[in-house]
Amino acid sequence: MIHRALIAVALLAIPAAAHAGDLSGKVRDAAASPVAGAQVVIPELGLATLTDAEGTYRFEGLAEGEYRIAVKLADDARQHSKARVPLVGEATRNIFLYSSAALDHARSGLNPVEAMLAEALMAQAWEEASEMTAQAEAGAERVAPEFAG
Repeated sequence: MIHRALIAVALLAIPAAAHAGDLSGKVRDAAASPVAGAQVVIPELGLATLTDAEGTYRFEGLAEGEYRIAVKLADDARQHSKARVPLVGEATRNIFLYSSAALDHARSGLNPVEAMLAEALMAQAWEEASEMTAQAEAGAERVAPEFAG
């Protein structure tokens, strides 16, 4: 009987942090560059932190569960994500921010992921066209870009 009481007391003496999880990750922009100084918020818990120079954020000692994460942007807009925090250990949730153009497309009904891909393809096509124009102006031999089909 005394043995069981000692076990119960020992279990109660374990710090609460042993039964808590952590959440961390990186915030990156549409070009996959780290976003320093972004405010990352877990609204339901009233917790907030800022990303460091590498775009990293961290919350410690969270109860197990799924949380909604908001990243506040400079223009006071927010982008949201979700993360599941384990009972013990650490969850990683990296957040990629949509560009303002992709968000504008989303507001008009276009899927923001499709808009982001379209932006990337347009940027690549613009760079290739600029290179071809520079080659033509320099009188260099023109090299057509390879297209994967």
